[in-house]
Amino acid sequence: MSEELITQDLTSILAFGQLKIRIYLETASKKLDDETAAVTFGISAVEAAKALRQADETLFNGLPNYEDGLRSFVRRWVENPDTNFIGMAELYTRFMLSLEDVEILAMLTGMAINPALCELCGFAVGDHALEVATIGVICRILANQNQDKFDKYLARLSYNAPLRHHCLISVEKRLHPQDGFDRNLANRKVIVADRVLEFLKNPNEHNVPVDEGLSAYAYRTCDTIDLGKLHLPQYCQTAILQIIRTQTLPAVLVGPSGAGKEKTANAVATLLGRNLLSADLPSLLTLDAETLQMRLADLFREARLGNDFVYFRCARLPEFISGSQQIVLESYFHHEQFLAGVEDMTLWMVQLTTGWPQVAIPLPSQEHRFELWQEVLSNDKRCPTNEAIDAISRRYEMSEPQIRQAAGEARRLSIVARRKRIDLNDLDKACRTYFAHKLSDLADLVPPSTFKPEQLILPEAERVKFDEVLLYADAHDTIYTDWGFGERFPYGRGLSVLFYGPPGTGKTMAASIIANYLGLDLFRVDLSRIMNRYVGETEKNLARVFDEAERGRVMLLFDEADSLFAKRTSVKSTNDRYANLEVAYLLQRMENFEGVTVLTTNIEANLDDAFKRRIRYRIYFPMPDGPTRGRLFESLIPKHAPVKPGIPYDLLGEHFEISGGHIKQAVLKAAFYAKRDNTEIGLQQLTEATIAECRELGMLMNDNLPKPLTNALRIEKGLPPLTDEEYRRLHQPLVSQDLPLMDIPEGVPIPGSDYEY
Repeated sequence: MSEELITQDLTSILAFGQLKIRIYLETASKKLDDETAAVTFGISAVEAAKALRQADETLFNGLPNYEDGLRSFVRRWVENPDTNFIGMAELYTRFMLSLEDVEILAMLTGMAINPALCELCGFAVGDHALEVATIGVICRILANQNQDKFDKYLARLSYNAPLRHHCLISVEKRLHPQDGFDRNLANRKVIVADRVLEFLKNPNEHNVPVDEGLSAYAYRTCDTIDLGKLHLPQYCQTAILQIIRTQTLPAVLVGPSGAGKEKTANAVATLLGRNLLSADLPSLLTLDAETLQMRLADLFREARLGNDFVYFRCARLPEFISGSQQIVLESYFHHEQFLAGVEDMTLWMVQLTTGWPQVAIPLPSQEHRFELWQEVLSNDKRCPTNEAIDAISRRYEMSEPQIRQAAGEARRLSIVARRKRIDLNDLDKACRTYFAHKLSDLADLVPPSTFKPEQLILPEAERVKFDEVLLYADAHDTIYTDWGFGERFPYGRGLSVLFYGPPGTGKTMAASIIANYLGLDLFRVDLSRIMNRYVGETEKNLARVFDEAERGRVMLLFDEADSLFAKRTSVKSTNDRYANLEVAYLLQRMENFEGVTVLTTNIEANLDDAFKRRIRYRIYFPMPDGPTRGRLFESLIPKHAPVKPGIPYDLLGEHFEISGGHIKQAVLKAAFYAKRDNTEIGLQQLTEATIAECRELGMLMNDNLPKPLTNALRIEKGLPPLTDEEYRRLHQPLVSQDLPLMDIPEGVPIPGSDYEY
């Protein structure tokens, strides 16, 4: 066989396998007369060689010497390959293989390309049913009946050897001891990996799909990204360049979702002259330890074959992993070069990454957000004004993907409204829609209120405080950003308001008025979903609420806040200690929160003193007096509702001592009573509804209404008002003193007498 045939593309691999088998048989043919041949490797090879020589005397003539001839061909493959056969040399270099590894790969590759080679191999060893070669068969053919060489080849197929460690070949699993005898290594089947075959066919092709075993966990990105165009802070760029120069990998990129960690990793891959192979670590961690090990080996094999740089996406890592999974991760994490992007470091991740460089990747700055909004909307004929883009970039702290998604939603809103240009309201609503679902797990969206600030009825002193709240919220950005006060006041810049007072006095309605005035969504925090019996979980839930509220520029409402912000007590048990920790965390988080927070409580004394000190405004909502209640009756009836003229609301407020919340319910009932009576809302329906509301509250109501209210009802019905005498006669006692008294038996107690019941 000529040298030219051996070095032609993958044909040389087939020729190598055929030649090795012929040499193996030729060696056996030389021992036809040697009685010890059967003891060494069995009689099958000798008999096969004898049969071949009888068929063709010249079959084994001209074969090269194994050491001096065939090994030189293998060495040429990896040291001086032809341009049309560089795949094996690349494998040799990238995976740091030995010449024995190359020979094993060549044999297995030849059998995968042409199954006839496997049949020939089975004929050589006397196994005519051989369909998949075993490790022992491969080693016997390559060793050519030399026991020392057999042991050397067998060692190259051990568990930690490069061929198996990098998953270049696949070896049959060993049986578990409880299932019977283990297969020893020599008796286990072996094949070459499909991805290796594809690489040998196209070693210069890098933009190829990842191996099918990885397609559910990873993807390849061939984009080139300039690190300088990512608008990262200077300290981030310096840290990343330092990592690349010193090759201190692996490293961790820490930042919120959407901050651009994957793009940063892509920029690192570009600087290294590679593609990016992005893998989802949480999905990989759903696998058992054995499968996880195989997938990680496939992943890093894919990276070497595709000249890729590996990046692990680590969004929402599990809190705990098994010990076997941690061992598998350690075995790869400490010997490979890659980047991992995390939002929060879990305890096991901290242990695995001890000593690794960490780079913080923040969300885009206000200037960068302004540029992103302009870039996304610049080619749109509905492009908003620069003033609107500047306002929205200041208002919402968003990542690039979030901005692109919100821009599309704003475009849709403007089309639906048939506006020629996207306005600030479209942009604002689109941004709020994105953040709304982020808080839906822990808070409920309060429907927007139609009430105006002037409709809130408060005592004069409390009204002044409420107006200050609106002023602070309205001028916050101007004072802290434009006027530079934010540099002097780095924390405690948020607006926190406490509304306290009896139930139904309008505390929640006041919070809705503030949200409506500022154009913010109001989310009522659901304490049942916040509180958690496990240590630390309540704090995590609160952190999520405050973080998402700060990013989404929404307003938070803690209703019945005394249940969450209660006074800290002396530590008498473990429960007291953890309860105090929750309050302490809330104190710290509230002080750092830069949004608007409203807390309501019926009993201010139950709140922690240190917490009350951190509240910027405290407004008392008292029970309304008579005139105030009358104004509430009047203000709560919509303008478009059918109402009879001349209703004396002041009489209703004077006679019925209920809070504004119950007045609201009474007005709604009166509307239904008017519909029942097929008439307009009048004093009759309002009085009936208010009496029903009072009785539901457990109040004792006298059927005898006061004279002014009675006369007002008569006037509404078209009847003349009652005189004082007529009113007294109408409401005199049922039992008259002129009637004879009943004979009451002796000893029976008389109501109102001195007898005890």
